[in-house]
Amino acid sequence: MKTNIINIIIILSQSIAGIFVLLRLQNVKLKIFFKEFLISLIIFIVLMMFSNYLVPNQIRSLFTLLSFTSISFFIFKNNMKESFLNGLISIAFVAIVEIIFSFLMFLFGLNQSDLMNVTTWKFILNILISIFLMLSINLKFLYNFIAKFKLEMMNRKKLFSCFLIILILIYLIVARNALFAKVTLDMIINLIILFIFIIMFIIIILSDNKNKYLEETNQQMLNYVTKYEKIITEQGKANHEFKNQLMVIKGYAQMGSKKLIDYIDSITQDANKTHSSYLISQLNKFPEGGIKGLLYYKLSTMEEQKIKYELDVEAGVKTKLNVLSVNMYKNITKILGVMLDNAIEASKKSKKKLIIISVVKIKSSVVFSISNTYSGKIDLSKLGSGYTSKGFGHGYGLRLVNDILNETNSFIIKNDVVNGYFVSELTVKIRRKKKK
Repeated sequence: MKTNIINIIIILSQSIAGIFVLLRLQNVKLKIFFKEFLISLIIFIVLMMFSNYLVPNQIRSLFTLLSFTSISFFIFKNNMKESFLNGLISIAFVAIVEIIFSFLMFLFGLNQSDLMNVTTWKFILNILISIFLMLSINLKFLYNFIAKFKLEMMNRKKLFSCFLIILILIYLIVARNALFAKVTLDMIINLIILFIFIIMFIIIILSDNKNKYLEETNQQMLNYVTKYEKIITEQGKANHEFKNQLMVIKGYAQMGSKKLIDYIDSITQDANKTHSSYLISQLNKFPEGGIKGLLYYKLSTMEEQKIKYELDVEAGVKTKLNVLSVNMYKNITKILGVMLDNAIEASKKSKKKLIIISVVKIKSSVVFSISNTYSGKIDLSKLGSGYTSKGFGHGYGLRLVNDILNETNSFIIKNDVVNGYFVSELTVKIRRKKKK
């Protein structure tokens, strides 16, 4: 009787910990989803009771996975892929925590197999594991890592497949928490195999990240080329039209027609209405090297997103930037790319949808200022590295910017909120080459 009561308490503690982990994966708060938490907990307790007494030991993990997936799908209304992924991550997280717990016991010279055969110790160890599970999933750095990992799994099929294989391997090696029970040759071989597969998984992730970066870079280059091909085509049409207009003017002039002045006035008005001519004149205030292409591409993206924009480049910026090294110019382009992406992402969610880009020269510096509309509220105390109007820690671009800022002191980035606009400023310090 006592053993049955202890087993029930163990199942209750494991169920609470398991559903708590699953709830955290939904990125929701317990207070708001307390009803869903209770319903999930009751269902999961019933399923775990059924599993403990009726499901064979060899397939209990599979049954638990199906239980997590079903609860995520039916109770939290996720799609099937995300529900299955939530189940996989929950199972993996529990397995990893159990491995860590087993390893700690092994280090302290405790024999886990013997302790688990003693009812009192079995009760204590399972309660401790459940508490450890709930505390660890609440660690901010760990939760952020899992959230980003889940996002990567959702977007990349190859990585998802590798994760599933690793998870199966971990389960086979752990063999019901017996990995560190005794120091044997099998244990050492299992550890080596597990280590090799984890290294392989890390290599696959790094390789996949590199391939993804190259694909995005190539796609961006293709977009640059496509946009400039469009400019060339439009310019060709304009040149052809200009020749036709000259022929008409010549005809009016030869006839001494009074319509000549009216015709010239109409051509002038059409020229003044040409937005692309103004845009190209502003972009031509930059030297060759990438900023022109980047800005034209991003401005075209704004047009596609129906975001209004203004671009104003002060005369003399080209002369200032011309003295920079190729590496410095590349870094400017990378930082501006991230800043513009953040501005576009934030502005398209706002009602006004406006981005203002200003480039000015100040003494020995050039300042790029990007002001964008946004929705919601911005915490001014968090403004700075790692925070944008898109939200805290959003995207991988910020890490790229931080890496560049750590490499050199030639750049200064300031963020502020001015008159309802989120303003990002990139100051580039210009160091002229010393004459020999």
